[in-house]
Amino acid sequence: MSSTFGTITTVRLGIYASQKGLDVTGNNITNINTNGYTRQRLDQISLVVSASDKYGSQYKARVGQGPVITGISQLRDPGMDISYRKANSDVGSADQMLAGLEDLAGILDEVGKGDGEQDDGVILNQLNDLRDLINQALTNGIENYEGSIRASANALCTQFHQYAKALEGLMEDYETQLDEDTTRVNQILTELRDLNLQIRNSDVRGDAALELRDQRNLLLDELSGYMKIDVTYKMVDAGGGYMVEEMSVKLADRPADDPVYLVQGQYAAQISVKDQNGDFVPNYNITVSGLTNKDNEPHPTNPQTATTLGDNDLYGSLQSLRDLLTEEGEYASKDDIDNVDGNAASKRGIPYYINQLNSLARTFAEEMNELNMPNANPPLDGEGALFETNDNSGDITAGNICISQEWAEGTVKMLSTTDPNAPTDDRSNLAQFLNLF
Repeated sequence: MSSTFGTITTVRLGIYASQKGLDVTGNNITNINTNGYTRQRLDQISLVVSASDKYGSQYKARVGQGPVITGISQLRDPGMDISYRKANSDVGSADQMLAGLEDLAGILDEVGKGDGEQDDGVILNQLNDLRDLINQALTNGIENYEGSIRASANALCTQFHQYAKALEGLMEDYETQLDEDTTRVNQILTELRDLNLQIRNSDVRGDAALELRDQRNLLLDELSGYMKIDVTYKMVDAGGGYMVEEMSVKLADRPADDPVYLVQGQYAAQISVKDQNGDFVPNYNITVSGLTNKDNEPHPTNPQTATTLGDNDLYGSLQSLRDLLTEEGEYASKDDIDNVDGNAASKRGIPYYINQLNSLARTFAEEMNELNMPNANPPLDGEGALFETNDNSGDITAGNICISQEWAEGTVKMLSTTDPNAPTDDRSNLAQFLNLF
């Protein structure tokens, strides 16, 4: 029969382990709504105090003396973390691009915004108004419609200005968002570095620092929405042969011989999208700095230099923001396609739609001007440009198109005919104007 005191010790250990188990369970239940909390469990083993040697009897039965708590750990699946963060990069990229396209649609989607009976858009409705006035002038003569046509053309220019200004404002909004997101990423990297240091110190003291790890995992999840990352853990010597965990974060999908680290233990990088003067760099390229600790000292074994990331080096919401700010679609230059991104011609951001709007305004003005400038010798009465720029740049865009000063003052008029010998009722040139629509 076992001794009374031995049994008491066994029971006492069991009660203690059970109490701690209830404490852990209560902690799990009360933190059910805590953001980022990872369920914890009590780790324990069976205590055996007796030992056997070469003289021990084979008939001696060793019985454990109750449970011993070895620590508290987290019920967390590393594979699930990897899958979640990879998917979060996809979601971050898609959500940001969708938000950008929705903002563009809010400006350019004209369906039902005009006054036409067929749910015409604003610009289309104004073009139809100008077309109808020219059609009436073709039927009844230009004399009584010149002023109305000029006013309608001026209203069309105003519509172009409004759309150009809205797109310019959208560019500024996304520049601000890119700057703010870059700042937030840098805050995350700094916080990860500091948490790594705190967790390292806790490891040295024998503390699992589970709550600190929860904070770190939350930050890693948030970071994965901005960019695609790889997170790795390894044990390193903290001195005296004592091993502690070191967490590293690097950009995913990089060549194995050219990694770009964002965090490595107590060292972290910073990203930037502006130059030393505070201006955005060309193409909004993001640069990753070298690794430094909280005292701004470089990493002793990883002298990572500043790395500028190209179009295909980044993924997540940051890259979608860059795409919205830079991609020109079919207007991309050959140099961009050959040296920057081979798929540039198929990617459309805000610049693409700005170019499309500019192309519409420019083509319209050039075609109208060409019909009203036959370069007759001698010049026809009223011959001249109907449209020009309001900034004297010479390159017509949606933002600077306006009716010419000469047309506004009446020295230039819309020509009914370009034949100086034509009869007074010849309106063949008005028919050419009408054909443009």
